[in-house]
Amino acid sequence: MLFDGACGACREASEQMSRFDNSGSLELLDLHSPSVRERFPSLKLDDLLQELHVVDDAGRVYRGARAINQILRFQHGLRRYLAYLWYLPGFAWMADWQYKRIAASRYKCAARNHRPEEPTSGPVSSG
Repeated sequence: MLFDGACGACREASEQMSRFDNSGSLELLDLHSPSVRERFPSLKLDDLLQELHVVDDAGRVYRGARAINQILRFQHGLRRYLAYLWYLPGFAWMADWQYKRIAASRYKCAARNHRPEEPTSGPVSSG
């Protein structure tokens, strides 16, 4: 999972996802790390800053709400079944819409919950 480590809201969300993960297969990667950029040279920084990216073992890339759904698919027990909500009529559209709303306001949220080590401003994402 590639996330924006310069964004407080993104760091918090990645920490929550790590705590939620019971598969042991989720690897959190700060997209600003040079090693991450070397590992995934085909992923453009502008795209990575727009929305969460998940790359599976086969190299397939999932973005935004679909990335979250992909993480859910690899969970164990009842958590895995949350991924099947995606197939309910209208759910994928609603999940994507809500994801985009949250992503667009993430820097505003980070500024409200600002801690000294966090940036207080940044570009507002449109995706």
